[in-house]
Amino acid sequence: MTDTRYTALVLAASRGNQDPLALAGGVSHKCFIDIAGQPMLRRVVASVWDSGRVHRIIVQIEQDSMDEAKEILRPLGIDDRLVFTPSSTSIGASVFAAVEAFPDAMPLIITTGDNALHTGPLVQYFCDELDKSDADGALGMTRAEVVLAEYPEGNRAFHRFRDGGYSSCNLYAFLTPEGVKGAAVFNGGGQFGKKPKKLIGAFGLVAFLIYKSRLTKLPTFLRFLSRGLQFKTAAILIPYAVGPIDVDRQVDWDLANRIVAEREKKT
Repeated sequence: MTDTRYTALVLAASRGNQDPLALAGGVSHKCFIDIAGQPMLRRVVASVWDSGRVHRIIVQIEQDSMDEAKEILRPLGIDDRLVFTPSSTSIGASVFAAVEAFPDAMPLIITTGDNALHTGPLVQYFCDELDKSDADGALGMTRAEVVLAEYPEGNRAFHRFRDGGYSSCNLYAFLTPEGVKGAAVFNGGGQFGKKPKKLIGAFGLVAFLIYKSRLTKLPTFLRFLSRGLQFKTAAILIPYAVGPIDVDRQVDWDLANRIVAEREKKT
């Protein structure tokens, strides 16, 4: 392992007080719902910190939820490593805001406040693989067969290519100033797996047609995107079945509770 230490950006914006999971959980914010005895946001931040690869964590959350988030994270004992900033309108805007507010944020890894199943080793693996990459930006992905072999009920949205299906782990990295410019592709909100037509606005019609054809392998498709975006992007293949399972619906919440409870029984 190298001496590189990353800044981590945790995107914890919610859909407001009408978020179905927040309402079901009786909390003010989706990221505060309980996952096997702990608030989800605490589990996400703990996984990033436990990786041993970050020196600072920026939590972006709504201003009126910030004080409660601080209280939720205080038991981790890393207050001196946490920074809180107001959430922005999209992933792209959030990245730009973080880099503007913290010019020394690079290299930057990004996760989301509903990645409740990520663990320290998973995040460490991602960062260790980033150390070997010469890309400007990267995204964590897990092969469909890895997910479905362990969690066939996971019901993920898979990107289909000639070399198989992949699902995003909602884990990203921007490693150079050129890479940060690429965050603009997320200004429309991302979720390309669930809503493939968003690729048209982010990357153009040709990219969308190539994607839908399934005639290229994932690395080839990313090289094509890299040429158009003028920065090099790469996929980090994460061999953890839980990587792509975020908590966005009741069925995900139920699954996350079961997985974490079973995991913690073994420790």
